This record gives sequence, C-alpha cells and structure tokens, in this order.
Amino acid sequence: MRDDFAINQVGELACVYLSMTEHLQLDCFIGNYIKTRNLHCVDDIGDLLRSTLQSYPGKSPVMVNELNAWLDKTLGYRAAHPDFPQLEDA
Repeated sequence: MRDDFAINQVGELACVYLSMTEHLQLDCFIGNYIKTRNLHCVDDIGDLLRSTLQSYPGKSPVMVNELNAWLDKTLGYRAAHPDFPQLEDA
C-alpha cells in the first residue's frame, strides 16, 4: 500500500474507499448498499446497518468491496443484478 494512502485516510468508518483517491461518506455507502440489495422495504435497515458496521473487524482504510462482502456474509444479503429480476432460491 502506498504511504500517502495510509497517512491520508479518514479514521474509523467515516468513509469507505472506492479506490486510492475516491471514497464515499458512510451515509452514501449505506444508501448504495440498501439500493443494490433492494432493501428499501426492510424496517429500520439503515439503523441495522449502522449498528452492524460498529462491529466491523477490519482496519482503515476500508474498501467498498471488502465491506460489502462482510455485510453480505454477516447479514445474509446479496446484491441484485440490475439486468435480471430477483430469483427465489429453490
């Protein structure tokens, strides 16, 4: 990892990195996670995500793909593909 990336990171989970130079604020990440997993109808999903993120075991900087995978595994959600309707598991 580049030294300047490690030095200029934002602490805790205030943001989630898309790349070495781009990041999302936590609220934007949560909104995107809800959208990509089609979770708008889940009651208090924003609060659930925020409370779950408090126990994230990784260290900063946090990359978006790592955090998505951890949340999916922890909460049991999956991303919906935009070109295909949701299929029910048999």
